[in-house]
Amino acid sequence: MGNKESKAELASQGLMALVLGLSLMVAGIWVGAQLHIVWNVWPSTDGVVVRGTVQEVVDVPYTKGGGPYYSYVPRIEFRYTVGGRSYTTEAPSVYSANTFDQAAANLSRMYAPGTHHPIRYNPRNPRDIQFGIIEFGPLAFAFLLLTFGGVLSAIGLKSLLMSYAQAPTLQQGIPATVLPFADRSRPEPSAAAVICPSCGRRVMANEDNCPNCLKALRAA
Repeated sequence: MGNKESKAELASQGLMALVLGLSLMVAGIWVGAQLHIVWNVWPSTDGVVVRGTVQEVVDVPYTKGGGPYYSYVPRIEFRYTVGGRSYTTEAPSVYSANTFDQAAANLSRMYAPGTHHPIRYNPRNPRDIQFGIIEFGPLAFAFLLLTFGGVLSAIGLKSLLMSYAQAPTLQQGIPATVLPFADRSRPEPSAAAVICPSCGRRVMANEDNCPNCLKALRAA
């Protein structure tokens, strides 16, 4: 019973790891696909900066005792045209800074009012836009999901194969069958022997002639 329970536990753990690994891989593929759609499928158009502001973002730590972390993200309002219709949309920049002054300096240096920048928009909702360069954070997150998912899937698959590849053992309480073999420790019975009347050697009784003197042992 112990062997069966260990095999069942190993198979259960392997199945859970395989399912979790495949789920992580699917999530990583989905994130990567979304990035591919935004930066390779969405159409591009020319956007003109109307104005820019700096937004304060507060990140609360998960651990106790740690204080909140503040970052500052520039937000830029663009005016652009899609299908003959003019849009004005505000979107956050991919860049962030640790201080307000640094974020404001980046905003005035990179996105001054009146400057032109290529933007990408969702063809189903032109107000959904992206600009700048591809975001490193989501790209790295997708890569980590794929990596950890692949490792977990490999571990789970290996555990499943190991659980089904274990050879079954003999059940306790049932004696093994022993086949009868001849007892070779006992001496084999020897055949009867006679004395050659010519040379006096012992000769097997079934011999017709003496192997020593070749005299016939049986009368014709």
